[in-house]
Amino acid sequence: MELKQPIYRGGNQFIAKPNEVKTDPKTDFVKPTNGISVHLDPNKVRRFGGAYKIIYLPDTLKIIQRGRDLQHYEIVPRAANLLTFRQFNEELRKIQVIEEE
Repeated sequence: MELKQPIYRGGNQFIAKPNEVKTDPKTDFVKPTNGISVHLDPNKVRRFGGAYKIIYLPDTLKIIQRGRDLQHYEIVPRAANLLTFRQFNEELRKIQVIEEE
């Protein structure tokens, strides 16, 4: 997926913790409402292990704006009932980044 604007992650790890996402208790599918935090401003995430610019995002994932800070986004599954928690983490590992100087 091509990104329309630069977006950054603090650190280069993309692994969801169970408390970061919401899953359907019956199916373990990750709901497309909460996900891995990212930000438009590299300076806001630098303290979390450096600012890494996302250069590739799998088509199974999307980035949505979330929260009061209009520059804060989250990476979530593209659609409901698409990925289990394990599959979501597998897709997150496919994200490619470069370190921002």
